[in-house]
Order: sequence, then C-alpha cells, then structure tokens
Amino acid sequence: MPVRPNTFLYWQDAYLLGSITPAAMSLSTSKINSVLVDIKTLNNSLLLRLQHAGFNAAQSLGPENEYTVKSLLNHIDGLAIQFLTITANRDQFIQRTSHQERLDIHCHFRNLFICLKQTHNTLDLIGDNKLKADLSQTLTKPLAYINEQNIGESLILIKAIDYIEALKPYGRMLDLVIAQQRIHALSAVLETLLFKEQATSSFDMLEDSGLTEEQTNALELSRYLIKQAM
Repeated sequence: MPVRPNTFLYWQDAYLLGSITPAAMSLSTSKINSVLVDIKTLNNSLLLRLQHAGFNAAQSLGPENEYTVKSLLNHIDGLAIQFLTITANRDQFIQRTSHQERLDIHCHFRNLFICLKQTHNTLDLIGDNKLKADLSQTLTKPLAYINEQNIGESLILIKAIDYIEALKPYGRMLDLVIAQQRIHALSAVLETLLFKEQATSSFDMLEDSGLTEEQTNALELSRYLIKQAM
C-alpha cells in the first residue's frame, strides 16, 4: 500500500522519539469509529433521497460497471459495519496496524464521508429547484444533474468508488488476521477435546485391571466429570 514519504518519515521519527503515545494511538481509532458512525447515518437515507430526486437506483457505476447506485450504497454500509466490527477490539486493531495505516484508513473514510455529505447537500439544492437532475438522461455522465451554470455534472457520490477501492486492501488484511486468530482458537479447542477423549479412553482401559470397589467408583466418577466437560 503506497505511503506518502514525507508523512511516513514524520511519523516514523515521532515514534522513535517516543512522541506517539498510547493516547495518540487510541485517538486515531476513536476518529475512525466516529467517522464510521457518521457514514452509516448519512448512508441510511441516501438511497431514498436519490430516488425521490428522480435518480435511477439501477444505474451502473464504476469503471467496469461493477456497481449500481443501490449496490454501491449497500457496499458502503457493509464496509462501515466491517470496520466497526474490526475496530471494536481496540487493542487488537492497534496491534495489527501501524499508526500510519490507521491514519490512512481514517483519511479514506473521511473522504468517503465528505462524498456522502456533499451528495446530500446537492440533493437539498435539487429539492429547492436551484439545481436540476438529468431525469431524461440526455447526459452521458452517471448520476448527472445540471448545475447553476447550466453545465452537466455528476454527483460527487461517484468518487466514493475510489475510496472504497483504496480501503479494500486494509479490509482484506484485517479479515485475514481475524480468520487466522479464529483458526488458532479452534485448534486450541480441538486439542483440548482430543486430550479429554484420550484421557477418557485411558480410564476405559483401566476397567479390567483388578481395581478395588472404591477405586472403581472413583474411576467412574472421573470418567463422568470428563465427559461432562467435553
């Protein structure tokens, strides 16, 4: 993932000098969470507002027409939920990402928030008849409207695709980390169960070893307790 050299060197020097404190790390995570909540709030009502203004929710977007208006908004919502889930464990998130990566993640989400906010602002102007949506779709641009200079433009929402693409590598990386942790946890559980099963088998082998009645009763109790724990 590309890193701006000057910014990277600044934060690298700051880290070596000890100026990036745990509080600063926590702040970066808090900022990400805050903008994610704002994104979800703006995104929830956007589809209905676009449809009310006359835009087609099935219109194709993206360099390969990989989105429709509706699927783009659904993807934004899913992305916000994904990162809210990932950042819910703050300590783990900080351990698995660098400070620069968290700054970049926040920057991309902040730009995504601006796209949504400015789209809402433009829809307000269309609702006030200060701007006009291209309902006849005479313009070749997606999500087109006529601005105050009578020039066709696209809603800034289409730029959200660029920020989504920039965030995908971070999402894949963190999902992989979480998947690996779940595999390790599952392996530990399976190991424990296998040990308990082997222990139970060992008790079974002792049944005919000429134990006294008291020893046999103790063996039965042990076997019962182990099976209850499995």
